[in-house]
Amino acid sequence: MRINPTLTRYGYIGTAPLEPSVAISFHVLEAFRAQHHACPRFSIQAQVKALCRLQAVPYKPYLCTQFRIAYDVYLDILYRVDSLINTALGHDLPDWRMRHACAPCLYVLEGEDPLTPALLATMDGNQSLKLVDDAFRPGTTREDPRTARTDLWLSPEEVDVYKDDVHSSRVRAAAPQDDDMDWLNVNQGDVLAEPVTVCMERWRNAGPEARKKMFALFSITGIFVAVCRHGQLLIMCDMIRSGELMKYPLAIVAKMIDVYGNDIKLGYDIACAFAKTVETSSIGAKAWAARFSGVVAAFHGYSHNRGCQLDWHPLYTEGVGKEDFEGCERLFSESNALAAGTRLSTAFHRHQAIEEFFGHWAERKHVESASFIWNNYRQALEIIRLDGEVVRVLSDELRAGPAEYENYVAEERAYLRGLKAEPLSVSRRIDYLETEYVCAEHMKRIGAANPNETTILSLYSSAFGRWKALDEEARIIELELELADRWQPADAIYRQYLGELDRRKYRCALDNLERLVVQRLLELTKLGMSGTGYKMREKIGKALKTRAEAVRKALTEYNRRAAQLVPPRPSLTWSEVMEMTTLSEFDLLRDARQDIRQLPWARRANRKAMTAYFNVKRAGEEIKRLNVEMVRLFTFIIDEHYDFYHAISRNLISRPELAHELSTRWLYRNQVNETIAHRLYKVTQLPGYTGNLLHGRRPGRDLASSFGLPLPTWAAWSNGATLLPRDEARTDDDESDDDEDVPGMEGEQEAAQFLTFVDNLGAQSADVTESAAELLD
Repeated sequence: MRINPTLTRYGYIGTAPLEPSVAISFHVLEAFRAQHHACPRFSIQAQVKALCRLQAVPYKPYLCTQFRIAYDVYLDILYRVDSLINTALGHDLPDWRMRHACAPCLYVLEGEDPLTPALLATMDGNQSLKLVDDAFRPGTTREDPRTARTDLWLSPEEVDVYKDDVHSSRVRAAAPQDDDMDWLNVNQGDVLAEPVTVCMERWRNAGPEARKKMFALFSITGIFVAVCRHGQLLIMCDMIRSGELMKYPLAIVAKMIDVYGNDIKLGYDIACAFAKTVETSSIGAKAWAARFSGVVAAFHGYSHNRGCQLDWHPLYTEGVGKEDFEGCERLFSESNALAAGTRLSTAFHRHQAIEEFFGHWAERKHVESASFIWNNYRQALEIIRLDGEVVRVLSDELRAGPAEYENYVAEERAYLRGLKAEPLSVSRRIDYLETEYVCAEHMKRIGAANPNETTILSLYSSAFGRWKALDEEARIIELELELADRWQPADAIYRQYLGELDRRKYRCALDNLERLVVQRLLELTKLGMSGTGYKMREKIGKALKTRAEAVRKALTEYNRRAAQLVPPRPSLTWSEVMEMTTLSEFDLLRDARQDIRQLPWARRANRKAMTAYFNVKRAGEEIKRLNVEMVRLFTFIIDEHYDFYHAISRNLISRPELAHELSTRWLYRNQVNETIAHRLYKVTQLPGYTGNLLHGRRPGRDLASSFGLPLPTWAAWSNGATLLPRDEARTDDDESDDDEDVPGMEGEQEAAQFLTFVDNLGAQSADVTESAAELLD
């Protein structure tokens, strides 16, 4: 007699394949799975210790191994059951999960208002979910040939297709480029060489590939993911023995274009730099044909320079609504909790834990999708109400309107694009003047020193040595610029470039102040992030104290340099700097050999009105998108109801055990979808709601297959034709829906009998559990 099949029949899993001495209940395993979903930090070791305490037995480490064995078998059973369920529902087609990951984003319907962009998503890498290399672990490593079971992953082979793209792109970038290739962001008017350079200095993942090293300790250094705007995972891959190389986002973009097609707007914290990589990569032509474009995530965008913000920030990007493209950060704040339990596991168990996490994450985000729509709709209406009033008042006061606000952005964009590097001839003349100026300072020190005094002899020699080196450098620049005579302080050209030198020092002081504020902003965010350990918080706290002092010194230096300019630039106070967390105003203080402070777009009142205008404009786009997403989501949960009904009907006689499992899941999904439908109904009751919540039609779906089938308990027909959430079909006089007719049924009695049959389907299927076990054997 086989022991494990018998144990399984009674609800237990043995911890050995042939003659187990210990068995663990399905209920205990499912309880741990649910607890681990709710709290990813909760480990098998913690569960085993708790069980030992409950059973009053001493804890032994080998008990964790036994529990792990049983849990692996249990998850394998669930995976196989999921495969059967997916086949029964028709969800086993290639890329089906990816195409249906998010109903509001991807369940496109016939006749709906077109959305541009068609899909809003975001991607980013995270280095928390590392895996320590076997070479750095004690003992002998056991071989585990098992691999990831789901289609959540891009394989390393699929990613490595693009491993040489960045190197090859340098060659392609050197060749002349067609101006029509500026399609990577609809707001771009030319190649953003200057902003990209600044961002490469500021963001590590935008820098050269050679810098993205990782300790040899880790064989896998994290994950790179893409999620939709509702937080659903679309696709991901492992980052292997490296930092955030460009091959990972390139592979993600290529896969998304293959699956989702055209008009994807993808958020990335370095989208400005990544755009050039895509343009010159092997997928450049594909991305251009698919109208792929990028946007910098809202929070990260405010840490880019102002010119970059105008081209890449969501506030100034058409069609994105109020989406902030920070979904990856919210995802990572929870997935980081897995790190403690996966860093020293096997590669398979790491993948298994991540897949379990994202399986639960997908269910959770589906439940929260209607709440997402509800919250965003309210937020958008509130923005239109409040900021709309600000725009109205300021527009009347300033005598400006939408055309002027759009023009302000265009003028500011053109101005900032003119702030490129100094011409080489100007730059070298300023270098020459600075060399001359420092030489003169050293000569003063040499003249003031007494070489006969031995105490200052070394200082004299040092100053003379520096003067000699600077004098030699000045002679080289004189030959470069073909200068006949050395400039003197009385010369007009000397005074002219002395002003240019002051402006250069002013801009350097401003850059330093901006850099310190950016670091302060990021450190404050990290300090409040869930999951940051005590030691890390302590280090960040000390760094913030040091940073505050550094900011004060940088502010003093900035004000000193600003006062030396002609005319003097406005000074800054400590409180003003602390409020400049968006960094927009820093770039406005820059000087490009012209005074821009009196231009319309640079005035504070106009800028306030311009920001409010774009905020209202984005809120209007958000409402348009939400109106479409609501219908998609409602249609999806109705169609899912019919899909379960058909699947149960097909398997009720031939495979009753599968029909029972389908009915159990149907009951759960029905409760979830009832919550979603109720929240969607609440959205329709918001003052200012402009949509029309109806049941749409999915292209290629046969509506005739649903004729005569029972409705979900939370839905109703209106006027015999329109399918709506049941709450919306009620009137003040309706106290019950018990008499609601079921379409396709002749008479109330027949409808009631059919509904009773469906409601009792789970109980009927439970009677065949024993025969089902025999079939599974």
